[in-house]
Amino acid sequence: MEMGAGSSSRARPKRKKGIKKTEVISYEQSVVQLSKEGRKTYMIVEKKRKRPMNTIHGAYSAVFDNTYPQYNWLYNGWLVEERRIMLSGRLYRYYYDPKGKEYKFRYQVEQVLTSIGKHLAIKKPVVIVLDD
Repeated sequence: MEMGAGSSSRARPKRKKGIKKTEVISYEQSVVQLSKEGRKTYMIVEKKRKRPMNTIHGAYSAVFDNTYPQYNWLYNGWLVEERRIMLSGRLYRYYYDPKGKEYKFRYQVEQVLTSIGKHLAIKKPVVIVLDD
């Protein structure tokens, strides 16, 4: 079938050079790529969970921390578990703080990070002692 004038099909936008489609990363690869702080959080989360990550039938998972470009907005030690349901293709994200607490929504994480940032931004008085 030829595409002639007046055809209703749309041309695909050209992808910029250097930008690749998001690659699927295995669970094992994602764990290996975690930072030192990310691995500590991962171990805490695994100990707290009833079922280890990536053991849910019909789903696969990967974990990321702030070293992964998509999640560079996270603080050190925070994790994101991406869980994809194979049948539907639905993607669920679960966020974990360095103590292993789970958050289901990004806005919750952003609220916590904002309050942490405000707490860290409070300046404490500095005393300087000069000896003669």
